[in-house]
Amino acid sequence: MFNMKKTVIPFLFLLLFLSTTAHAERVLTLDTALMTAYKDNPRMIEARESILSSKGDKISTMALSDPEISFDIGGLKKEHGQRIVNLDKFDVSQDFDPIGVYWLKNMVASNDILIEEEGLKSVWSAIYVEVREAYTKLILDKKREELALENLIILRQFFSKVQLRYKSGSALKNDVQRAKIETLTAETEYLFVEKAIKTDKAKLNVLMGRSLTEPILIEEELEADKLTLNLKELQEMAFSRNPYLKKEQLILDSKDKKVAMEHLNRFPAPFVGFERMMADYDNDYTIILGMTVPLWDLNQGEVKKAEAQKKIQQARKNGLKKIIAYNVYEAFLDAELSQRQLEILTKSIEEANELLRLANLKYGEGEIDFINYLDQVRTATQTRTRYYQGLFDFNNAITKLEKIVYRSVREENYLK
Repeated sequence: MFNMKKTVIPFLFLLLFLSTTAHAERVLTLDTALMTAYKDNPRMIEARESILSSKGDKISTMALSDPEISFDIGGLKKEHGQRIVNLDKFDVSQDFDPIGVYWLKNMVASNDILIEEEGLKSVWSAIYVEVREAYTKLILDKKREELALENLIILRQFFSKVQLRYKSGSALKNDVQRAKIETLTAETEYLFVEKAIKTDKAKLNVLMGRSLTEPILIEEELEADKLTLNLKELQEMAFSRNPYLKKEQLILDSKDKKVAMEHLNRFPAPFVGFERMMADYDNDYTIILGMTVPLWDLNQGEVKKAEAQKKIQQARKNGLKKIIAYNVYEAFLDAELSQRQLEILTKSIEEANELLRLANLKYGEGEIDFINYLDQVRTATQTRTRYYQGLFDFNNAITKLEKIVYRSVREENYLK
């Protein structure tokens, strides 16, 4: 016999499970957004391929120069109506670098790989900032949408009350017109925020390497982390971890090794050869040992050039270190200011919520007039919006500071 209860209840549980699973799959966390961008952002893919390219260059660099092979073929002169073509001789020779050059080339090639790896980190630090900013901007605009909708509902209700008062003779016609203008302005602001959310989602999708219209659902809220910042520690951290500075240091190390290589290139470069002679009158083997000597200029031009390039790189590295010290200082001040501003805004948000509650109550009871009500609603709405903007600015300031030092100050593991 068919049992409706036994059939429907499991079906409802199944629908609930499926809907919960689908909902969970749609939710995008910050962790997922960053991991997806790290894996699929086109700039990250390009940077990873650059590392592979430099590894290929190292293989080519570490290979010996190609041997030179030559053949002597005789008997091409026509005698008695015939040509007797013979392989009379062939030679094989192999060139080598001066002593020590090969190992220096190996170290420079290894540095090139490390430079590309630091390049990957520098690309990631930029994308990290962009993803976090886009993600938090989406949270901010969703909150702005919520506040804009709440403000629109309040003003629509207010407009209805003004119309009723006008019909009863207790309000002027220009009060109705003013209320209508405020309501239309609120509708425009709501539409603007809706458009901003669509733009935010498209930008975040692009950063994650996805299509523009990929659906995004975010349920996280902006938080005000309590941070203890120390300028000296941050600067020391930046000097040891900033990928741009580490990259310049590796380039300087390579320039130093190239100076050493050019000095070694002043010494003779050996080569080895093998000769096989197969002519009837001279059938023999020969091993040839020799060297090339930079006799005329002793490689002085290349030495001077390498030394100059090293000094240029040293100046570039020192200049970048000063710029990074300034950037850390500026970002530190921005983060400190944002934190203090947020502390003030946190106090004002409580006052704004109470102001809005009292404004609605007192206007309904006729204790405040039309203009005062609009002014209090506007003040409360702007204060609440500034609070969430302050949360966004604080998060952004911390993220930019993390980019410079290449280390999370929020005890996260996104920058390694």
